[in-house]
Amino acid sequence: MDPIARPAPLREIAYSRIVTMIMSGRLSPDEPVTEAALATELAVSRTPVREALLRLEADGVLVSAFARGFAVKPLDRREAAELYPILATLEGLAVRGSRRERFDLADLRGLIDRIATSPDPVRRWQLDTTFHQALVAASDNRSLSELAGRMRTTLSRYEIEYARRVGNRTQADGQHREVVDAIESGDLVQASRLIANHWYKSMATVLGWLAN
Repeated sequence: MDPIARPAPLREIAYSRIVTMIMSGRLSPDEPVTEAALATELAVSRTPVREALLRLEADGVLVSAFARGFAVKPLDRREAAELYPILATLEGLAVRGSRRERFDLADLRGLIDRIATSPDPVRRWQLDTTFHQALVAASDNRSLSELAGRMRTTLSRYEIEYARRVGNRTQADGQHREVVDAIESGDLVQASRLIANHWYKSMATVLGWLAN
């Protein structure tokens, strides 16, 4: 008999909801985030909201502002230059440590097509996130998936703002196809190199944009 499923703690639910707000672009860099407003919106007490906000501060997504609660961390070229290589390494490791049969190639190619044809930049980024999550999930390494997920949450500030203001991702779509082609051929070492290189190219693009 299966055990009775227990509901997630309120702090986990609050954390997930706030992450969704950030990763949907609803909360932008430098935007203030207050316990009271979030507690009202989420219909929970301020305690689980504060625990979620402190966790997001530890994740590097929020910064505390004296007497003003929290704010979404502003964009910073140095931070971007530090974080992109970490995500490149994590995803490369995930792909290299998987097996070809673990990847749903039809689903991955379908996601690539949906990304390329979506007119909304935030929706494109959300689909892009689903694509990368699927690559990492194929490794069946939960710790690696969690680390990569936290990195993507932190980098979402950069990716979404770039998508909104510039939005050119033709090269990224082509890079995704190359990764899936390498996986389909069974060359996971090459696929690993390609996905890591994809993130390094994304970093160069974002750093160039931030410098303007």
